[in-house]
Amino acid sequence: MNLSVKDMAELLKVSEKTIYRMIRNETIPCFRVGGQWRFDRREINSWIEDAREFSYETAAKGPAVSNEESISIAEFLKRGGIHYGVVGQTKEEAIYVCLERIKAAIPQINMQRLFRAIMNREQICPTAIGNGIAFPHPRPFREFAAPLSSIALCHLKTPVPFGSPDNEDVDTLFFIFPKSERRFLRIQAKLLRLLKEEEILLALKHTSTQEFYSLISRKESEIFGGTKQL
Repeated sequence: MNLSVKDMAELLKVSEKTIYRMIRNETIPCFRVGGQWRFDRREINSWIEDAREFSYETAAKGPAVSNEESISIAEFLKRGGIHYGVVGQTKEEAIYVCLERIKAAIPQINMQRLFRAIMNREQICPTAIGNGIAFPHPRPFREFAAPLSSIALCHLKTPVPFGSPDNEDVDTLFFIFPKSERRFLRIQAKLLRLLKEEEILLALKHTSTQEFYSLISRKESEIFGGTKQL
């Protein structure tokens, strides 16, 4: 079920003006239908769960000024890398092997502790979003802040059950490594919006690494009007 701006304002107990500000600041997952903004209830439920460490007021005001350079989601992906053929017969095995692959690109993160934190989060609420995609992450992020924000994309060799809302097994995992807790929701919201593009969903399965980086960069520019500070 999709929600309207009015529905979201009532759900979060804020004004519609605040919801529009959150949309502009890309702090909430949303999409357009016939020129109107809509919100997927399943994505919003997950977003609210992750946002418990934040205030809606802070999210609505947007990010604080940061000394990190303005970069694109494509650049975040280049930092974390795209990893193919990850093996694992269960959710737990797949996440563990993914983190083993990722640690070469992001060595400053304690992947063993991160793995335990992610699995604790999965027990509370699965992080699959549908279409064979999941966003495994811990909550909160304070312990796992990275010097620079990055995203790692892992493709599983065999899809595994993940508790997805559409009951589809997962074979594509995005791991977000934010520089700070407050950045996670912005990165997640932008990724969720990009993953509503059919071209990107198809490219996930059938495009080379460099072509995928280029596609993400192009679509991000089309949708968000160019690179923004994250």
